[in-house]
Amino acid sequence: MNTYFKINQYLDEYTSLWPFSGAVLVINNEQVVFNKTYGMASIEHSVPITTKTKFKIASLTKQITCMGIMILQERGLLKVNDSIRKFFPDYPELNERITIHNLMTHTSGLFNDFSVVDPYLMLGKRLFTHQEVFDLYKDLPQEFEPGEGWSYCYFGYYLLGVIIERVSGKTYAEFLKENIFEPLGMNNTGLDDYIEILPNKANGYYASGERLVCCEIDTMSAFSAGAIYSTVEDMILWDQALYNNKLVSQNTLNEIFTPFRNNYGYGWFIDEVTNRRRVRHSGGGNGFSHQYHRYIDERVSILVLSNYGFSNSFDINENIAKIIFNEKYSSPSKPRKSELDMKVYDTYTGVYQEEGFKLEVKRDNELLYFVQENKWVMPIYPISADKFHHTWIDREYVFEKDDKGQLCFDGLKKVY
Repeated sequence: MNTYFKINQYLDEYTSLWPFSGAVLVINNEQVVFNKTYGMASIEHSVPITTKTKFKIASLTKQITCMGIMILQERGLLKVNDSIRKFFPDYPELNERITIHNLMTHTSGLFNDFSVVDPYLMLGKRLFTHQEVFDLYKDLPQEFEPGEGWSYCYFGYYLLGVIIERVSGKTYAEFLKENIFEPLGMNNTGLDDYIEILPNKANGYYASGERLVCCEIDTMSAFSAGAIYSTVEDMILWDQALYNNKLVSQNTLNEIFTPFRNNYGYGWFIDEVTNRRRVRHSGGGNGFSHQYHRYIDERVSILVLSNYGFSNSFDINENIAKIIFNEKYSSPSKPRKSELDMKVYDTYTGVYQEEGFKLEVKRDNELLYFVQENKWVMPIYPISADKFHHTWIDREYVFEKDDKGQLCFDGLKKVY
């Protein structure tokens, strides 16, 4: 059985058990060996996903932003070790020790992500201006000294986009179009703007109870941290450019894929899987869930794009990699329900919160569930004393204690 049929069989089994909508692309040695789409770009209008469907790629934007910075460095217009104060003399609040390198590697120490503001306001259908974003973040205290820690940071990547604008004299969108997208022929990739009519654009969906719901957030204000849209066809061209030196030299590509703290390079996580070097990144929000993994020595790339924000794109990607490399992988299956003393579950009930995100674990007689952000009801069932599974989507949740003995659920700490 050849690779295409093995991957196709796996995905047929998977989609028979779990809801999935999106596209799966596999490239081996620059040859597309699998390229198939599933589900609907618009459920409301019965529009199927195709290879021309435009997905909001969310944080996959970060690797493209970093490429823009490195193009400017090759042209001698900046250096990654430059202090960001060089580009923001009008903002003396910014720590002069922070470099562009720190921004790209999430080691700036700048206040992290959306906890300063309601994330559903920041990611609503309203475009924040640069001034508004700066006013939200510029006076907040550093989380750590530059280079001495690691924290995934939206504001740091937002600053990179503004640096591109200030150095190039172009808007971020114009610079990417002229220097990345047009040279590569990526004619269906750009910066999302919800007021513009964009043909073939996928809607994002999430889950509540046992039904799909429309996503109410947008990526527009994520800017250079997450506002790009693209298609499977264009991502093939992007993937090729990361091998053929069409945009930057091999030395620059090596620099991009050099891990720093937390195994993060310039817009990529860098790790190893069964002795294979891998560069990868996720992208998503409540309406999208993407995983892009590249085994750069074997020249194998696997892209999973989904417009279901709950899709388990990571496991899908990893299992496809195991198929490609003829390794043992887990066939799709639904875990069995385990008996659980409700007194144990009652010790888990309560509110969990961290960095502005909140969920509440609850039960109603035998019905077990949690509620995210007071919006989405997620029904679960026990598969062990501390592990639970969603009733109809491919998601597992674990209750565990951190090193301080505090109970955590889905990465959030219990507050009461």
